[in-house]
Amino acid sequence: MRHARRWGFHPSWWLVGLLCGNLHAATISLLAVADASIFEGNPDFDLGGTSLVSGTNQKYTRSRAMFRFDLSQLPTGAVITAAEVSLSVTTRPDPDQHGGPVDSNFDLHRLFVSWGEGTGSNLTGAVAQPGSATWNERSSGSAAWSSPGAMIGMDYAEASSSSAFISDLGRYTWGSTSLLVDDVKAWQADPLTNFGFILVSQDEISRGSGRRFGAKEQPGGTTLPAELTVTYTLVPEPVASTMCIVGLMLFTLRRKQPV
Repeated sequence: MRHARRWGFHPSWWLVGLLCGNLHAATISLLAVADASIFEGNPDFDLGGTSLVSGTNQKYTRSRAMFRFDLSQLPTGAVITAAEVSLSVTTRPDPDQHGGPVDSNFDLHRLFVSWGEGTGSNLTGAVAQPGSATWNERSSGSAAWSSPGAMIGMDYAEASSSSAFISDLGRYTWGSTSLLVDDVKAWQADPLTNFGFILVSQDEISRGSGRRFGAKEQPGGTTLPAELTVTYTLVPEPVASTMCIVGLMLFTLRRKQPV
């Protein structure tokens, strides 16, 4: 004869749900804590006090942008499962000059070396203060890039962590990839290696690929700077993990218990 099964609520089930619920995903958004732009046309200038620039302008002069995030706000034991970066394009080349803007993919590359935050304003920045990043030096007066403008494979990773196609004004997202997740995991494990990203256009040959992006000191305070969104799960403490497993086993046995 088939036995009836009990499906009633037990007071301890809420505890099982609470303990096991820690495995659910959560997200945290981190704004850049440092940013800068470097210019080929003004190799001893820095920029970062008003905006960031990357790509090639209508005078065939290249620029690149950098930004870094502080991961200390991540909870202890967070297991990172996804990461994405967002930036706002605030200005593009004048459509009525020199052929107008050129659309291109912009790549994020993980930086291998430290650099100084840009503080210059104006369109192309100002003469760099000691320690600021310029086209020639990653820290003005004390440390040069491996090659002016930062050298791929030496100053930053050859493989791009993520790419986004940029056209008009607006907010753009560099989607989560395995390399981007690995970057964030590496910085989480060893904060001393966290030098952030450099943003490089894939088309640095065509004039008009340059774009201006929102910086952390963007005037008006209405444009978000670079933002890193991290998705993670929390690993329960050993005791909580054991209780979770035992609770699930008891729940299974209770469902099978005949009347």
